[in-house]
Amino acid sequence: MPVPRIPVPRLPRDFRSRPWPLVTEEHAGTATVTFLCESRQATSVLLFANRLTDERNIGCSEMEYLGDGLWGLSYRMETDWRASYGFLQHTGCGVPPWRDDSDQRSLRALLDTGNTDPRNPLTCPNSTGRLFSVVELSDAPPQPFRLVQHQDDGVPTPSEHRIPTSSGPRTVWAHPVGSPGEGSPLVLVLDGDTWLHHHRMQLSLNAAHQAGVIPASWVLFVSSGSKAQRWQYLGHRDGASAELATGILPWAQHQLGAGLGPASTLATGHSLGGISALWALARHPERIGAALAQSPSLWTDQDSALASVLRQCVGRIRLEVGRQEWAMVGQVRQLAQTLQDAYVAVEYVEFNGGHDYACWRGGLIEGIAALLPPE
Repeated sequence: MPVPRIPVPRLPRDFRSRPWPLVTEEHAGTATVTFLCESRQATSVLLFANRLTDERNIGCSEMEYLGDGLWGLSYRMETDWRASYGFLQHTGCGVPPWRDDSDQRSLRALLDTGNTDPRNPLTCPNSTGRLFSVVELSDAPPQPFRLVQHQDDGVPTPSEHRIPTSSGPRTVWAHPVGSPGEGSPLVLVLDGDTWLHHHRMQLSLNAAHQAGVIPASWVLFVSSGSKAQRWQYLGHRDGASAELATGILPWAQHQLGAGLGPASTLATGHSLGGISALWALARHPERIGAALAQSPSLWTDQDSALASVLRQCVGRIRLEVGRQEWAMVGQVRQLAQTLQDAYVAVEYVEFNGGHDYACWRGGLIEGIAALLPPE
C-alpha cells in the first residue's frame, strides 16, 4: 500500500527561495518531503506521485490549502527515494474530475496529464513523452548517464528497419554503441520507441560506453506499436518473446554481425516488456543468454509457468523492482528467491521508487553493464 501522508510542517521563512519540493528534517535515513503548488485560481489540487497516489483512494492525494494561493502535501520518506510527480488543478465549481472513480481507465489517463513543478528543473518523460517532475533524495542511486547531462554531438542517428516476423513487419532501430565489430554483443530493447524517441537512450548508452561502463555493442530498439498493440505484443510467452529469437535476432546476426551466441545476446524490458524478456530467455536459451527485467508484470503469469521454466535456465537474469510497487515487489522478490534456490544465475535489485521511468532509466544502464560480457 502507498506511504501515508503526514501533516504539512511549518514552512521555513525562505521556502520560496529553496528548491521544491522542500526536503527537511533529515534524520536516521529519512526526511520530510513537502510538495508545494502555487495557484490562486484552483479550488482543488491533486498531487500525482508515482505509486504514492492510490487511484482507489484518490482523495488521499489532494493537497491541503495553506493560504495565500499555496497548496501543500507532505510525506516521510527514506533518503534513497526517487519518483516522478505532477500536479492536476481544478479551477471550476463542482467536483474535481479525478473524484469520479467510476472508470479507472479514464482516471489513469487523466493522471497522465499532470503538469510539472515549475520550481524543479529535473524531469522525466512518461510512455507518451509527456514530462513529469522528478524528486530524488540525497541517497538515491546515482544516474550519471541520463540524458540531461549529455549532448548528441557526434552520436550517429539510429537506422530504422522493418523486419519481417511471424506476426508481421516489426519496426526496429539499430544503434551502434562505440564501434562494434563482427561478433559484438547485441542488446534487444523492448518498448524501444519510447526509449529512443522520448528518452533518447542512445545518448546515455554512448556516454556509458565512453566512460568504460558498457562494451561496444549493437542495440536494437524494438517498437511495441500503439497502446492496444503493445498489450497484444508484450506480457506473455508468445508475441515479443518469440519474435526476438526467431525474427529479429536472425536479422541482426545477418545484417549487423552481432549477437552470434547466447552469451553475447541480452533482452531487456520493463513492466509487460520485462516479463516478455524473461520469456524470451526461458523459451530460447540457445539464442538469448541474458535478460534484464525491470518491474516485470508477473501477475500475467497466473499459473507460475514462467518460474518453472526459468528454474532450468542456464542464462543470466537481473530482476529489478521498486519498494513502492505494492504487491509487485513481493511477486518479484519471490521469483528471485525461487531462482536462487534453484541455483540460477540471478541478480536481484530493489530500488526505493515505483513503476517509474525516472527509476528505470538509470537501472537500464546498470543492468546492461551487469549482464554484458566485458570487452
